[in-house]
Amino acid sequence: MRFLFIILLLSLGHMSIAQNDSSKVKLPLKLDADTLTNTASDSSLVARPTERNPKRAALLSIVTPGLGQAYNKKYWKMPIVYAGLGTAGFFFFNNRKYYNEFKDAYIQDINVGDGDVSKYYDLGYTKPDIQSAAEQYQTWMEYSAVAFIAVYVLQIVDASVDAHLYYFDVSDDLSLNILPTLQYTPNYRPVNSLGLQLSF
Repeated sequence: MRFLFIILLLSLGHMSIAQNDSSKVKLPLKLDADTLTNTASDSSLVARPTERNPKRAALLSIVTPGLGQAYNKKYWKMPIVYAGLGTAGFFFFNNRKYYNEFKDAYIQDINVGDGDVSKYYDLGYTKPDIQSAAEQYQTWMEYSAVAFIAVYVLQIVDASVDAHLYYFDVSDDLSLNILPTLQYTPNYRPVNSLGLQLSF
């Protein structure tokens, strides 16, 4: 009897707390114009204060390579950008120097009427050898120029894409996992298998 009395008191207390005063709740019949403007201004206040602009990141990377990565606060990418550009630039100028040397030597050996031959001719290079070496260095020079342009364009694309994905959620809650599961055959026998689990 005492037990039932305690349950009755607890349930009455719970119901009295759960009730709300209907006179305090005031529902509007229609939305006023200032209500809509207030909600719009409130949503603009919720916007992220440090959003990354992809156009600005791309423009900064065009003007100065690596500056777009600094704008996105990915400072560790800047040495990679400069190493790629520096390596391609070094090979371009090095191959250009040897191409010009072999080209001038070939021109000098063609015009041997004055008896002056190039240093490569004295080292045992024939005219076809000098010509093929000049063509080889010209090819390598062009490859180095293409590599320089490719690294330059890639760092622009990287800065722009990185600005687009700056707030992309990569936490552990967003994952696709392959887990072992237990399934049953039509005769209700357990079978080991793999399951795909997508978490949001």
